[in-house]
Amino acid sequence: IILSNPDRKVVVVSAAGKRFKNDHKLTDLLYLCYAHTQYGVDCSGIFEMIASRYLEIRDELNIQLDLESEFQQLKKKVDAKKVTQDELVSRGEYFSAKLMAAYLGFQFVDAADWVKFKFDGTVDQEATYAALKKCSKGKGIVTPGFYGKMPDGNSRAFTRGGSDITGALAAAALDADVYENWTDVSGILMADPRIV
Repeated sequence: IILSNPDRKVVVVSAAGKRFKNDHKLTDLLYLCYAHTQYGVDCSGIFEMIASRYLEIRDELNIQLDLESEFQQLKKKVDAKKVTQDELVSRGEYFSAKLMAAYLGFQFVDAADWVKFKFDGTVDQEATYAALKKCSKGKGIVTPGFYGKMPDGNSRAFTRGGSDITGALAAAALDADVYENWTDVSGILMADPRIV
């Protein structure tokens, strides 16, 4: 889909979702991992599920990308309780974007480098738009959705579904002709297809 049209220059990705009915969304696992740490419960098993999923994706696609060292660094931060909830849950999108960029041969641009929040938690549109224009320069980029950076340098996540907001911000910042939002359902549905 992306490569079929060279005008598609910016790709915003979400974290990996469910592969089958009883699978777990990685964002849910990241929230669970953070909750464990807050109660002093070891989250190594959950963290391993998350890391394994991304390493599996990388290996299935034959991508040459060292994720192991990044997962090791992240686990050290988790164990030392030196990671905020927003930073931890944003890693789902972060790792998805790193993989997608490597797969497409696009440049990876971290959302923290261009999605700017104000201290009140609202998006600083002027700073955000200027930062993305500076990062993209007409090249194909892949960026994570769902999060950005506060003025103090801390990560800030949108509410669930925030990758859609990130995509809309990117489209507005770059005066895109079209903003396409691809999801895991075919079309606009009137009811949940798993039920009806």
